[in-house]
Parts: sequence; C-alpha cells; structure tokens
Amino acid sequence: MTSIRTHSGASTPGCRHWLALCFLLAALILSSAAQAQTYDAIVAKDGSGTFRTVQAAVDAAPTGRTIAYTIYIKNGKYKEKINVPANKPFLQFIGQSVANTILTFDDFSGKPMPGGGTYGTSNSASVTINAPDFSALNLTFENTTGDAPQALAINVNADRAVFKNCRFLGGQDTVLANGNGLRQYFRDCYIDGTVDFIFGSSRAVFERCIVYAKTRQDGLSGSYITAANTQPGQAFGYVFRSCTIPANRGTTSYVLGRPWQNSTGSSPLAENKVVWLKTTMATGIIKPEGWQVWDAGTNTALITYAEYNSRKFDGRPINVSQRAPWSKQYTAADTAQYTVANLFGTWDPCAVAPGVCTRFTPDIAVTNLRATKGATTATFTWNMAWAVNQATFEVFRSTTRKGTYAKVGTDIVAPNDTTYNFQASDALPAAGGAYYYYIRASKAGLATQITDTLEVSRVPTIGTTGSLGTFAQYANGPSAARTYLLTGENLTVNVTVTPPAGYEISPNGGTNWYTPTTPLVLTATNNAIPNTTISVRLNAAAAGTYAGNITHSSTGAATVAVPVSGTKVNTTAPVSERLQMWSLRVSAQDSAAVRSPRVAASTPTLRRLYVSNGTTVATVPAYSARYGQAFGASTNGDGSWGTAAPVAGPGGNLNRRFYEQFTITATGGPARIDSVLLWSAFFNTNSNTRLAVVYSRTGFTTADSTDVSGGMGPAGALNSTANGAFATPIVLNNQNTGTNQNYRLALAGASGVPLAAGQTLTIRMYWSCGSGSSGRYGLLRDVQVKGEALTITSTHAAAALAAGLAVYPNPAQQQLTLTHPKAGADAAVTVYSFDGRRVAGFSPRPGAEQTPLTLESLAKGTYLLRYSSGRESLTTKFIRN
Repeated sequence: MTSIRTHSGASTPGCRHWLALCFLLAALILSSAAQAQTYDAIVAKDGSGTFRTVQAAVDAAPTGRTIAYTIYIKNGKYKEKINVPANKPFLQFIGQSVANTILTFDDFSGKPMPGGGTYGTSNSASVTINAPDFSALNLTFENTTGDAPQALAINVNADRAVFKNCRFLGGQDTVLANGNGLRQYFRDCYIDGTVDFIFGSSRAVFERCIVYAKTRQDGLSGSYITAANTQPGQAFGYVFRSCTIPANRGTTSYVLGRPWQNSTGSSPLAENKVVWLKTTMATGIIKPEGWQVWDAGTNTALITYAEYNSRKFDGRPINVSQRAPWSKQYTAADTAQYTVANLFGTWDPCAVAPGVCTRFTPDIAVTNLRATKGATTATFTWNMAWAVNQATFEVFRSTTRKGTYAKVGTDIVAPNDTTYNFQASDALPAAGGAYYYYIRASKAGLATQITDTLEVSRVPTIGTTGSLGTFAQYANGPSAARTYLLTGENLTVNVTVTPPAGYEISPNGGTNWYTPTTPLVLTATNNAIPNTTISVRLNAAAAGTYAGNITHSSTGAATVAVPVSGTKVNTTAPVSERLQMWSLRVSAQDSAAVRSPRVAASTPTLRRLYVSNGTTVATVPAYSARYGQAFGASTNGDGSWGTAAPVAGPGGNLNRRFYEQFTITATGGPARIDSVLLWSAFFNTNSNTRLAVVYSRTGFTTADSTDVSGGMGPAGALNSTANGAFATPIVLNNQNTGTNQNYRLALAGASGVPLAAGQTLTIRMYWSCGSGSSGRYGLLRDVQVKGEALTITSTHAAAALAAGLAVYPNPAQQQLTLTHPKAGADAAVTVYSFDGRRVAGFSPRPGAEQTPLTLESLAKGTYLLRYSSGRESLTTKFIRN
C-alpha cells in the first residue's frame, strides 16, 4: 500500500516512488519557465509571475493591439470574475495545462448582486469575452453552480475568437456563443452541461470536440444540447464537425437541439441553424427523434437542423429513421458548403496560433468527480474529458485533509479509447468521522493528474433555512404561525427542537404542538432528517414581550439557533379587511364595489412599462380575465424586456426606473394598511423573472422607501432569500406551471402602516425578465390592499378630531401616531397620567401635521395627551396596552 503525505487539496506523488516521473516533471517545469520568458504577461497564484490574478493581467494589457498579446497562466484554480473589454483585441490566454489551469466562478441567474438586483443569464458568466481576435489555449473555463439554474462558464460575444484544447464545465447554459453571426472556432475542446449548454446566435464551428451531455441530477430523463437562436439573414449558425457525443451514466437522453426564440411571442422568429457532420454518438444518448420544437408557436420552415454520417463508436450508422420529419439528413454534396472560406470568409482561425489545427495528443483530464453516499459505502464517479486508452486511476484516502494518504482498492484501467465514465467505491467512515480522497490518473508518456480532494463526511450536521419575522399575539388566541425548514445528516441520535418561553412549534402543520417543557424530538432515518417544515407560533399566557432562540441539538452536531421575537397583548386582533382592489381584468381602474368609503378611487400608473399590444401574442391582450394586465418594457407593447435599444428595459435585473405604482388615500379618517395581495406570473418564460414590492408614505420624495416584510406565496411562507424585498425579490413562475400564483405580502410586519386622514400610501411593484424574446409578458391581476379604516371613539376624542387632533391606533401598543394642526416652531406634545403627572414629552417637526409617539416607557393604562402651540391647546386621551 502506497502512502503519500499531502500539504494541500491537490496532492503530489512522493518522488522516491516516482523518480522517472519527477525527472520528467522537472524537465517540463524548466522548459515551461524558459518558454514563459517570451510571454507578455505571466499569471501565478503564488506570486512567481507578474500578476496574481487573470483580471489584473487583462486590466494591464494594452488597448488596440493588432497582434497577439500573450498572457501565460500557471497551474492553479483562479476563482475570479474575468472580463475582456471590447477595446482590448488580440489577447491570448495560454494555460500551463488544461487539467490544472482553471478559471472558475459561481454566479448564476437570480443570484443577488453585491450592489443590488440579481444576476441574469449573460452576466452570470465566469469569463466574458467582448473583444475581437481573442484566443485561449490549454485552459478550463468553469462555473460551479451545478445543474441549474442558468450559469455560464463563458460568454463569447466577440468576432474571430479561437479556443484550442480547452474545457468548458457547467450545467444549464455552459457556453454562450453569441453575437449575431460573429465568427468563433472551437477546436479539440471538451464541453459539458445539462440543458441548452451550447447556445446563442454566433457563427461557430466546433471541430473534433467532445460534447458530454451529463446525466441530470434532478432525475429528469430528457434534455437538450444546443439552443441556437440564429438570427434572420445569417447563412450559418452552429457547425459541429467530427465531434463526439459520449455515453453518460445512462439516465438522461438528449436531443441535438431546440430552436431558441423560434416560439410563441418571439418577433422576429429566429432562423435556427445547427448541423452535425460526421458525429460519433454513443448508443442511446440521442433520442430517436433527434430534435425538438420549442413550443406550439415554432415555425419549423425557418429551421435548418441537419446531420451527415452520424455513426456509433463501432463505426456503424446511427438509426435516423425516426428523426423529426422537418430535420434533414445531408448527403456528401450538401456538406460542401461548410468550408472554412464559406463559414469565415478571409479569416483563418488556424493561423491564430501555432498548432491550432494540427492533431494533438489529449491530456489526462478527470472531470466531474463527485462522491455519493449510500447506506454503507461511498461511490466515486468521474468521466474523462478525452478518453485515454490504458489510463490508470488510483484512489487515495486520509482521515484528515492534509494528512497521510494511502491507496485504497485496486487500480482502475481504461480498457480502450472509447470509455469515458468510471467509478470506484469505499466503505463509509465511522459515524461522526470523515474521509478525504483524491484520484491520481496517469499513463506513461502523459502528464499525471492529481484531482482536487473530496470529503466524505459522517460528522453530524443540522441545518435550517429561512428566518422568522415578529410575532403578534392578541387576546383571541395564538399568533399566526410562521415557518422555516430543518434538515439533518450524518446524525447518530435524534434531533431535539426546543422553543423559548411563550412559543410553540409543530412538525406537521399544527396537528401537534410542542413547548419548552415538552420539546419536539425528530427521529433520524438512515442517519438523516429530510427537509422538514417547522411551524412556529407565539402562545403566551401573559401579556409582554417574548424573545429568544429555538434551539436544535443532536449529539456531535453543532447546536443551531433560530431567533424569535414577538409581543402578547390583551386586546383583540386588529381588523384586516379589504379596503381597495384592482382586478386588472378589464381595465386599470379600481373596483368601486369593493372600495371602502374611507379610501379614494385611484388608477395605477406604469413607469417605463407598457401594456400588451394584443397582436404579438393574440391570446394575451392588455387586459383579460385569464391573465389580468399584461405588460413589458418595450414601447410597442410586444412584451420585450431586454436591456439593449430600442427596448432598453431592465432585462434580468430589477431596476428602480421600471415599475407599476398603486396609491391608497385615506379619506374621512385615519387608516391602517397591513398587507397587499396579488396574483403575478410571466407568460411563457421563467428566465430570471422576479418581483419586488416597495412602499412609501411620502410618494418616494423622501428616504422613507420601505420593502415589504415577507409573507405567503403559492408554496407557503416566503423564504427570507426571496421574500419580495428589492434585494431579495420573489421568483415568479411561468403561468403555465399552475394557476396558484397568489402572494400575500406584509407591510411593516404585524403593526401595519398608519395613514392620517388625507394621507396617501404609494406602493411600487418592480419586475425583471431575463428572456431576450418578445412576447414574454409580465402578468398581474387581483391586486388588493387590506387593513382597517380606523374609528376614533368617545365624545372627547371625536371633539378633538373635529378640532384637528387624533391618535391611532387607540388602544396602542409600542407606538401611536398623532395627527394635529400644522406645527410651528413652538409646538409641543405632552403626555400626562390621569393623576396629573407629566410622563412624556415630544417635539413635532416644524411644518408637520403628524407626529409618531413611542410608548415603550409608559406603563399600561389611560393617558391624557395635550398638543400646544402659541395659538392653541388641544387635548385627547389614549390607552396604552
């Protein structure tokens, strides 16, 4: 058994066992160092180059070059967002080795951006190329998000771009080869993914590439390789020549392509062009039909989907008898048009760098290494980027990440040059422990690869998702319940969940409730607790404030706490009734039949959003019973959202310049607004479709803009990461996924927003959509505002109100609002107890007609409030609960 001591995640073999290999590596390093002297810039994470990051080298590169500017990138994993701007042509990235020089990041569509908003598909890319005449050799481009959502490894929006011996690793939307006919060449590359993982509008050739359609982790049995949206007038789209589509793990089959933007609502329809010439395909990896339409609105007459001489690994022809009838099977004569001269004109990608178009010996590159835990064993799976006959794989294990590694199991040897998928297994560590693994892949004459280290853990872990807002309990029963998710893995005993004093928890939607004296005990099955929804409510016996933590504990696991806070009062719950409604099914006017007599009629206004023209998608007019109001960001009403002119919309990121505004004005007395209810979705897309709701009592003229504080959605309580706030917007569904797209969003938690008589609450709703097609309408209907039209009781209070003085709510808890005549500089508010003692004082802001009063320092009881100025003195009373 061979032992190796490692000092990092990527281990190196001990030289005393591998003298020949070490001499070879030393020679290669010396050769590399000598070659590096001829590069314009050298990037090295360890500081041995001129730059430590790739982006720093790009930033320092000159603009306007007419010959290659070479940036040599030493082995390492460079986790950084890289952008090559349009004014820096002729940059050339050269990696030390394709298996070990990795440009990686983990942004994805819908991920919150540091400055606000969320990423869309195109700007999720780990690397973005906007400059012409870019080239890359011996590199890996990676996005580590996983199978979904959209997450680009690279966005190539550049003309005359070349990639040689590169890997592109991702899930959905790995490679965006874009630019409306811009020329791009991929040679001897490896590209993997799960959904539409080669997509865009460029004129791209993929020559002798490995296209690895991965088995989907979500268990779905079908998917798509390409989604070209070749634009009208382009003679060519994607051309795959002498490429290979290997077998995956056998549970997901694919079609060769589907026609992005040739679908319902797209205008103009794309004229999608994808051809596969002399492709080697594993048996069963491609579905018999071969291709697929996007939806019922696809015009197949505009599509060129074709194959020529598709064959199995043994050389026999693929059975294409069941291919889609509108696809083509080319003859040799048909393929004559796909020459470099026809495709690229005078540009010759083979001349960009030495060796681009010569045959090469592929590197050993272990890809998609992952560990899956079973009941007693861990299974390791991986595939090769390029199949290497007689490559040897050895599995090494340690009990600590940087400890001594020993080889386990027997060597695995690739039997031929057509096998891509491999696996090994090992017993799980003892409960509470962990093992660390790496794989050494080697073959005489090729560079050995040491993979990253994998951890297989049985350390007990408890996890929770979601946060809980403030609870409010009234005299008529427990508070409303709120929820969060609980999970556990590698558990050696059960999990005990204990709420703090006053709170109760339930694992079954309220059928059974557990308290601090009788905590909840969840039984682990196979050492795990799957996603479990925990309901929480405040059910205290006495009035007061209750705060603390719900604790989750299990032997060996770190205790996890979920904080809670709330208040119990001995008054009845505030009334919450519908005050105003906009159905948006016929017009934008609110419903007079629903409107409370205490609020004013109003019509919402669209700001840089425009209702449907009723023709782009005839079944989706501006207003309808099914869809409500349909709108987009294009002035012609075609339902577009893109950021480029002429639309210049928000695209996949929320933008405060694009919204619909609703107003609620209290008339005849004060009011309290506690929630807004709505139905919202998108038509025919769920690409970065988001909604945020924000409100203001000053019409957004001052800094009082406030996000909604979460609420309920179609699946229950909204998670804190998607609760309707501007930075954490709701993820809206495609309307086809179901009829229940209802949301109830809280304003100011349990207390609501108070409005004085004549005051207006302004609510703005913001939408985004990452689809580049027209006909992707935002949909909204049945907008309702709920709360209470307040009534001032007692003749004294009524007299005060008539004189211009009122308090609400009354009774009050932590705070009340006083409305009064316009305050001068000498105005003052004084609070007296009923025995005549002065207990509090406040100074209204000059010019204000409303003053908030904090009551936390006051005991429960009845108080006299006096408003005074040089002109008048008014009094009223209120009750503090």
